[in-house]
Amino acid sequence: MPISRRATTPRVASISRTGTRHRLPLFLFSLSLAASALAQKSESQDSLLRRYPFDPACPWGRLGNGKGMVVRCLGEDEANQLLQRAVEGAAPAPAPVPTPPLSGAAGAGSAGAPNSAPSPDDKLEVTVGPITADQGELSLGKLSQPKTRYARCVLDHGGLRESTGEVHVRFLVRSKGIAEGVSVHKRSNVSAEAARCVAEIVDRRRVGAPDAPLVGATVVVKFDKVAK
Repeated sequence: MPISRRATTPRVASISRTGTRHRLPLFLFSLSLAASALAQKSESQDSLLRRYPFDPACPWGRLGNGKGMVVRCLGEDEANQLLQRAVEGAAPAPAPVPTPPLSGAAGAGSAGAPNSAPSPDDKLEVTVGPITADQGELSLGKLSQPKTRYARCVLDHGGLRESTGEVHVRFLVRSKGIAEGVSVHKRSNVSAEAARCVAEIVDRRRVGAPDAPLVGATVVVKFDKVAK
């Protein structure tokens, strides 16, 4: 028996209306997500600073990779340099004033600054610790093992300016107990190159497990000249 068109037409219309009802909520949901993304993208830096004025893990600021991930914390010296550049803008640096060469015995006596170079016979005693966590307690783990490498950093980069010196290394530690995002927080009587060398040895080295998922911490590496 032939099927009339009048009997099939209402059913097709019903299917069409059902598909529209399912597609409309999906469209509205997609539109809502797009509006939320645009609102987050348009949020100004000043607004973010008002929302997050305090960073307990990185008191001097942090470096990111542009994808929301922390690369490492900034040290005090780096933060001051960035601030100075921002204030000065693109102003050219003043040309250095040439110093006339010294002549005679005075010039020969001051040339080379022999007292600033470490002697190959110099020996340093290295003390690692204390370690201070921003939250809870943290053990040194394996930070105290490479004392010879710490000493080599100082001897290879200018030596100690006085009888003692220190490097304070700032880092982050997650639940796996590995130091990451290291930076030089403070240094005393050692060169900037020596301090960076010490921080690189601390980087990715195991420490104790923290009391929180993400904790900032500072470890002190001390150097003392050994009396001959």
